[in-house]
Amino acid sequence: MPKVAFANSYLTIWRGNDCLRFLDSLSSNNVIELQNGCLTQTAILSKHAKIIDFVTVLNLGEFIAVIGFQPNFASMIEYVTPKILQSSVEIMDISDLNDVIIYYDENIKMEIGSCESNEGITLAKISESYGLCIAAKKLNVSFDTMADDFDEWRIRNKIPWYGSEIKTSSTPYGCGLNEFVHDDKGCFAGQEILTRMRTRERGIKKLMIMDNSDITTQKTTTSGNTSSLIII
Repeated sequence: MPKVAFANSYLTIWRGNDCLRFLDSLSSNNVIELQNGCLTQTAILSKHAKIIDFVTVLNLGEFIAVIGFQPNFASMIEYVTPKILQSSVEIMDISDLNDVIIYYDENIKMEIGSCESNEGITLAKISESYGLCIAAKKLNVSFDTMADDFDEWRIRNKIPWYGSEIKTSSTPYGCGLNEFVHDDKGCFAGQEILTRMRTRERGIKKLMIMDNSDITTQKTTTSGNTSSLIII
């Protein structure tokens, strides 16, 4: 099972009775119904429907774990903190105490969308062959640095990633994150803009895999040896 460091990630824990409701109000995907032992992925959005960060949210019972992209951390905290007001929400950054590891090309025997913790290690299965592992640094879990092999795997499986497809200057529809916009959830930041884009069929882009020999004037987002990712 290939394991690579998600070295430029952050890990926060959210405590309080209002965590899911609060996250849901800022998220493109449905978060409020997230059950204990389950995970979801969502974009935290500004009122202009621009991505503040794309995060993985784990309901671990006693608290909510949120994993995101470290370069977006300061902006995310600056954005969400004033909105907490009287809500029962407390956020703690525990990135320095844990390694976040990406595992891929392996079918771990867990339900997709589930997470579980055991002896300082939390496994989260995002898809059939892709997930995250959170391990306390004191456990010294072994993993590799992120390299071209991971990008080649992402291309084959059409997985968008930070700095390549996922941009904070764009909406989810402009980053290939269409599946993470829930059409029927309640009010959330940027909802009106995304709804208008959807009903008018404007600005809705798709993430595609394209053979390099077929790419002409299009700009790739992740380039591979024989094929690449492209948003069109």
